Amino acid sequence: MLRSRFLLILFTIKIILCVQGQVQDDEEFSYMVGLSEPLRSTLEWNYYENDATRLIFRWNITLLNNYGGILAFSNYDLNTNNLDVIILSNDEKIYNAYTDENSLLFIPKNRVKLSYTILHSGYIKNKKEKEYSIQIIRPIDTCDKEKRNYIIDSGTTHLLTGLITYEDFQKLKQNQLIKIDIEQMNLTLQRVQLLKTRVKFRQIPDEDPHIDFLNQDVTIPNVETTYWCTRFKLPSNIVEKPHHIIRFDGVISPQSNGIVHHMELFHCDVSSDIDIPEYNGVCTSEQKPMGLTPCRRVIGAWALGATNFTYPDEAGGLIGEPRKSSYVILEVHFNNQYLKKGIVDQSGIRIYYTSTLRKYDAGIMEVGLEYNAKNSIPPQTNKFRISGYCTGECTEVTLPKDGITVFASQLHTHLNGIQTFTRIIKTNGEIITLNIDRHYSPHFQEIRLLPEPILIKPGDMILHTCIYNTQIRTNMTFGGYGITDEMCVNYMHYYPRTNLELCKTSVRDDALDQFFETMKEYDYANTSMSQTVYENYRSIRWTPLTTAILQEFYEIAPIHLSCNGSDGNYSPKFEWTREYRPQEPKQRDVPLETAAKCV
Repeated sequence: MLRSRFLLILFTIKIILCVQGQVQDDEEFSYMVGLSEPLRSTLEWNYYENDATRLIFRWNITLLNNYGGILAFSNYDLNTNNLDVIILSNDEKIYNAYTDENSLLFIPKNRVKLSYTILHSGYIKNKKEKEYSIQIIRPIDTCDKEKRNYIIDSGTTHLLTGLITYEDFQKLKQNQLIKIDIEQMNLTLQRVQLLKTRVKFRQIPDEDPHIDFLNQDVTIPNVETTYWCTRFKLPSNIVEKPHHIIRFDGVISPQSNGIVHHMELFHCDVSSDIDIPEYNGVCTSEQKPMGLTPCRRVIGAWALGATNFTYPDEAGGLIGEPRKSSYVILEVHFNNQYLKKGIVDQSGIRIYYTSTLRKYDAGIMEVGLEYNAKNSIPPQTNKFRISGYCTGECTEVTLPKDGITVFASQLHTHLNGIQTFTRIIKTNGEIITLNIDRHYSPHFQEIRLLPEPILIKPGDMILHTCIYNTQIRTNMTFGGYGITDEMCVNYMHYYPRTNLELCKTSVRDDALDQFFETMKEYDYANTSMSQTVYENYRSIRWTPLTTAILQEFYEIAPIHLSCNGSDGNYSPKFEWTREYRPQEPKQRDVPLETAAKCV
C-alpha cells in the first residue's frame, strides 16, 4: 500500500513538472555542438517527437556573475543584423528577441504568442557555478509574418553565443536601444547543419582496417596558396585483389589547423604497366612529371568543416584491381594566409577498406565551373550569379542506361560564396533540387547525405549555381585555384561508378573576346585582343551597369564543356556540337520549402 502511494506521488510530481513546462533530463538528443568554451556552452537537438516540422533544443550554459546568456541564429557568420535571439536573463527567465537591420536588439512587447515553446522552470544544475540547462521546442518555420524569426533549412546555420550584462538587459526591458556588440558581448560563432537527414549508414569502427596517406613532414611554403602533391603506393594486400573503401577521414596536423583548406586523394586509373613516377612537391611546379596526369579519379576528399564520411551498405569506392595502377596521389591545398614559416605538416586522408565487395562500386563526380579566369566575378557586387552545366549530351553517352543514384553531396567555393545549389533538369522538364545551401560558408564544407537518393538518367542535365558577394573586393575576382580566386563545384557521391569524372563548363573563348570588344566599343574599356583574359577584365570600369552586362553575358553566352573521364581526357563517345548553352529554367532560384503550413 505504501509503495503504491509512493508511486502515485512520484507520478503526480511528474505531471506537475510537465504542466510547468520542464522536460526531464532523459530526453534523447541525437546531435550536439560546442558553442562557447569559456561559458561551457553546448547545444543539443533532435526532431521533436519525430515531427519533421519541429526541433527540440537543450541549451547548456554556465553564466558569469552579473551576466545573462545569448543564443542567436544568424544568416551569415558574425553578422549581427536581423538575428533571431534567445536570452537567458539573470532572473532565470527566457526571452525571445531579435535584432533589426542596424543590429539593435528588441524584445517584442506582445509576448502572448511566443514563437518558441520554452520548457524551462529555472532548473539549475549547479547553483555555485550557475550551470543552466534549458529546453526549447521550436518550429523550423515559425510563420512569423514580420519575418523576425530565422527559418531553419537543410543548409548551414550560423549560431552565435555570448553574454549580456544585467545593466543592458534592464535597459532592454525598458525599451531602450541596445546594440549587439561582438566584442563587448563576447560573441562566439559556430556553424552547424540543424536539419540532419534521417538516413543512417552503418558506422565503421575506428579500429577497423585502414591505411593512412599523409604528408611526410612537408614544410608548408610561406606563400598564400600552395597545392602539394605526393605519390603513394598501395600496400600489396590491397593490390592483389579488388577492395571497397567504406569510409574515409581527413587527418589534420594540429599545427596545420586552419591552413589546410581541402585535400583530395586520387587513384591513378590506368593500366598497371604504365609507370607513375615518384613525386613529392608543389603540384604546379615545372618539375612535376607529366606522368602524373592520369591520376584524377577521386577516392577520398576532405574540406574545412567536414567530418569522416561513411558509405551506404550497398556501395563502396573501388580500389586495388590487379590490372590497375597501384599508385595514388594526395593533393593538399594549403591556405597560408598569414605567410607563416616553419610549419611542418603531416595531414592527409585515411581510408577504411574491406575485401568483402558490396553490390555497387561508388564514384565521386565533380560538376560546376571549370577552374579558369573565364569564370570571374566583378568587385562591389553582393549577389553575382554563375552557373555550370553538365548537359544532356554528356550524360547521354556516359551514364549507364538505368542511370546513377546520388546519395551525398559536397558543395565547394572559395571565400566569396554565399549561396550554392545543384538542380537536375529531367528530360521531361521536371526540376529536382539535389542540394542547396542558402547560408553557405566556405569554412564549413561538409559532405552531406541527401534526405533521399536522387536518380540521374542519361539525357538529364545537371545545373550547378553559385552566388557570390564581392562587396569588400576592389578588383576582379578570377576563377582559379588560389584562395583569393573562386571556384564553384559540387562533388556528388553516387553509384554505380561510371567513367565520367568531371562535367564542367566555362564561356567559350570567342564569345568572351566578343564581350571584351563590346565593352571597348560601348564603355571605352581599354581591352584588346593582344591582352590576356586577366588584363582585359582588369581594363573594364566596373559599375552596376557593366556588372549587370557581364551577368547577362554569362547567362546567354555559348559555353565550352568538359565531359571528362578519370584519365583526364574527354569521354571517347562525347562530341560537343551545341552552339549555345542550354537555357536555365524559368524558375531561376530554388523556392524555400519548409514542412510548416503557414496561413
